[in-house]
Amino acid sequence: MLEIKKDTAIGITASFLITSALVWNTFLGSVAALLFILVGGTVIIFHLHRTLLGIQYNWMVMSYPILALLSVLWSQYPEVTFRSSIQFILTTVIGIAVAYNIKKEQFFVGLSGSVIIIMALSLVSHRVETNGMTGETVLIGYLGSKNFLAQTASIGFFVGFGLFYTLAKNKVEKIIGLLSIVFSIAVLLKAKSLGATVTSFGSIFACFCLYHFSNFSITQRAQKATVNLLYLLAMCVIIFVYIIFGTPEFNHFMIEIGKDPTLTSRTLIWAEGDKAIAQAPILGAGYNAIFQIGNPIGDAVWKIGLVPPGVGFNFHNMFIHWTVHFGYVGLTIYLLILARLLYNIRLIACGHFQKSDFIPVAYFVFFISRSVLEVDWFAQFTLAHVMFCFCWIELESSAQKAKRLNNKGNIS
Repeated sequence: MLEIKKDTAIGITASFLITSALVWNTFLGSVAALLFILVGGTVIIFHLHRTLLGIQYNWMVMSYPILALLSVLWSQYPEVTFRSSIQFILTTVIGIAVAYNIKKEQFFVGLSGSVIIIMALSLVSHRVETNGMTGETVLIGYLGSKNFLAQTASIGFFVGFGLFYTLAKNKVEKIIGLLSIVFSIAVLLKAKSLGATVTSFGSIFACFCLYHFSNFSITQRAQKATVNLLYLLAMCVIIFVYIIFGTPEFNHFMIEIGKDPTLTSRTLIWAEGDKAIAQAPILGAGYNAIFQIGNPIGDAVWKIGLVPPGVGFNFHNMFIHWTVHFGYVGLTIYLLILARLLYNIRLIACGHFQKSDFIPVAYFVFFISRSVLEVDWFAQFTLAHVMFCFCWIELESSAQKAKRLNNKGNIS
């Protein structure tokens, strides 16, 4: 008979309730938000000292929430910005509290359980919508949109894989991990989310490559040079795409292969984002101040996206979206966050990549690779942001361990 310790049961239950509240947030609204705050707040209260230490040590995670609160001072909709920023801060602090006070195996078991339930129910539901940008009918399940469904399914896939592959301590946890993988993949396929499906498998493949590369019998100096070269090549590709993007040659190529040169109206949305940036280039418009009825930029983007005014929307590009909200100050912070993530991945890839690193690395590879076409991070009451906090702290821990080993000269 499987015996579960009290602390383990509490950790899994708290994780299940917190993540369930987040994945059901779109469907249940304020009820789900209240559950998240109550359970997350309880974790903070019982572990206040550790949570405060977590906030202190991971101040970069708090940079955007604090900037969001400060943006009340220049937002055109200060009440909306204030309410949203407080929710953003609460979500971030709860994410840090969970990472510092609930063991990762317990958190991922609870998260997998909540994902399995909502994925299974979404699969058998008939909840679909017509994508205004493509005209196709797509599954949205109980998550409100195809993108949110695919995002949650991808997280379920990573967590299920990590649980099944390395973290599970018994057969029950392995089965939970396997079910999370199966249901998440089934939803990705049924939702016809080709981009998320390919990127999800690509992220896991990248983790395997990094894991085996880390264990190659070559010097650490050679490993660092290789990773630096890969980063440089990736940067060159991004610059090249940026230069040719929108040129007549690019548009002609896209038409030749039967694709929309506007990337399903994304380029038109980005153009509206550029207008918003030009209006407030330094500090931006303020957190959640654009997509408000009556704002001309927000109204224009809703019209381009063929969605009703007032619904949640974004600029489908992390760099543009957060520059609109926080100006070039916010863009600089975002670039520093990316630089820190890439630095930490480089540290552990050079001789220190462990199987336990699969989930945080896969998570960040997946969402960074989507950042040019989607907006996933830094939203209040979302699973993606709580996972951002959790995976950031996990990756920081692994990177600091790798750094200590390097300083001791354990790797030649």
